[in-house]
Amino acid sequence: MSQHPDWLNSIDDPGIYPHPVSEILLLQTHISWVILTGDWAYKLKKPVNFGFVDFSTLERRHAACLEEVRLNRRTAPSLYDGVVALVDGFDGPQFGGNGTILEYAVRMRQFIQADLFEQCLARNELTVESVDHLAQAVAELHRLAAVASPESHFGSPELIRSTVQACLDELAKTSLSDDVREQLAPLNVWVMEEWQRLNSSFLMRKEQGWIRECHGDLHLGNIVMYRRKPTLFDCLEFNPNLRWIDAISDVAFLVMDLHDRGASRLAWRALNVWLEQTGDYQGLHVLKYYLAYRALVRAKVASIRLRQSELSSEEQQRQLGLLKSYVELATTLTNSGRSAIVIMHGVSGSGKSFVARKIAETFGAVQIRSDVERKRLMGAWPTNPSIPPAGNEMYSSETSRQTYLQLQSLARTVVASGYPVLIDAAFLKQSDRLEFASLATELGVPFIIVACHAPVAVMQERVSQRHQIGHDPSDADITVLHHQLATAEPLTSLELHSTIDLDTNTSDLDASVTSIRNRINETP
Repeated sequence: MSQHPDWLNSIDDPGIYPHPVSEILLLQTHISWVILTGDWAYKLKKPVNFGFVDFSTLERRHAACLEEVRLNRRTAPSLYDGVVALVDGFDGPQFGGNGTILEYAVRMRQFIQADLFEQCLARNELTVESVDHLAQAVAELHRLAAVASPESHFGSPELIRSTVQACLDELAKTSLSDDVREQLAPLNVWVMEEWQRLNSSFLMRKEQGWIRECHGDLHLGNIVMYRRKPTLFDCLEFNPNLRWIDAISDVAFLVMDLHDRGASRLAWRALNVWLEQTGDYQGLHVLKYYLAYRALVRAKVASIRLRQSELSSEEQQRQLGLLKSYVELATTLTNSGRSAIVIMHGVSGSGKSFVARKIAETFGAVQIRSDVERKRLMGAWPTNPSIPPAGNEMYSSETSRQTYLQLQSLARTVVASGYPVLIDAAFLKQSDRLEFASLATELGVPFIIVACHAPVAVMQERVSQRHQIGHDPSDADITVLHHQLATAEPLTSLELHSTIDLDTNTSDLDASVTSIRNRINETP
């Protein structure tokens, strides 16, 4: 079947649609046509077969449309109306009605294109609140998603390797400049060596239940702010091997896309919120592999587009530029920075959680919050983070001890994965601080304390406001603040050598981040 069917010439006719039309605009991807009409959008599959996607028959395209609706109603039920037939009616092609079926389409509520996250970001209007809510929505999808059975081939090391290799094989078939081919050669080597190193990790990920029916194509062009909520749509329906994947591979697509668009701070924020929601810090072991893979996926898509006949010379140059930039990004994402252990220090209301998040975003670190991990240990996070009654065992000395031991375990995991870790806890006891200093020495990484403070009146106001709002994992109130002030063990003279002091009411946060970076780089 031709990639330019005769019915495509009829889409400008308002009469083929069973509803009023205010505009008609055709958008294209490498596998789809999307027709925008005003209130409704129609998405039709191109009759293509690229191996990883086969839409070569009408029956296959119909099945893919039905699957697309099923999958996307998990995250965007109000967007997906259903599957409609394009028929050859008495007066020619029309959607619905009687006649020979020409094609099938997914009919969706049309949204404002400017509300796509990729466009919001391009206008510098993508807020941190939106990114937080998006990461929470992704984590919720993964929490509820079906888990691959142990007997299935999904998530097997062999399938993971072949999927990544398919991207590299596709690029090898494309006419590329010498500099791009020079970058691809070491990428091929890295992919194979990293796959061999991570083989047991891939097996463990499946055993732990992290291979799930995910989104599969989670970039900013498939996320829209709809009815004031980040909404995931256009889930990958055509190939279960690319959808039944590791959850951290799914979120890696989003993280990679934010990095690619120059929004690295938002990339780290999204990753940290997702990790906080899921608790999947073990997934960091395989994250770099999946980040590089996701960049190669986008390079592969550009490669496919380059071979489609309808491209103008201008679009060909754009796709070549995209392909090159994604190969460069994949190379960058394989590089490892220096690990470190950074701990926060300060009483409730000192601003340490706010500062910790900003440092993690700017410096590029994994943030772990004691308030969250304490509730996770007690089974109250993230599904039931309600404020416990006074005297609850959640704040017993034994639970506090278990929480700090868990923070140590997670810090070890993050450092072993090649990332700096930022532990967001009060660290009011010298013994707790010493244990983390010893851990840094054991692991051979720099150790830094970020000590936060502010005027007591300011801290009291912050705690009161936070307690009234009630959305923060911290349950501390004014009484807790005063108890902490009275019992906190001050930093010793030895600890002060590893400390960056920060008045959160007046200090320059960017300068503090620079100090942390310099301390890490200067440490032997």
